[in-house]
Amino acid sequence: MTEDLQKVLEALKYDKRMAEWYLRRGLITKEELKKHLDSLPDLASETAHFDLEEEEEEIGNGAAH
Repeated sequence: MTEDLQKVLEALKYDKRMAEWYLRRGLITKEELKKHLDSLPDLASETAHFDLEEEEEEIGNGAAH
């Protein structure tokens, strides 16, 4: 297996969509997953907030492109 593929597969172990699958098969432990999640940076301050209701009103009024 190439090194690049190995890195991708390693990253997928902790992907939100794959972690449960890996846990059920015993390929990772809950402790490993928790350690990985705890190591991730908190990016909440870098998010963009928007109001879906406001967006829907703009679309209904023809304001959105």
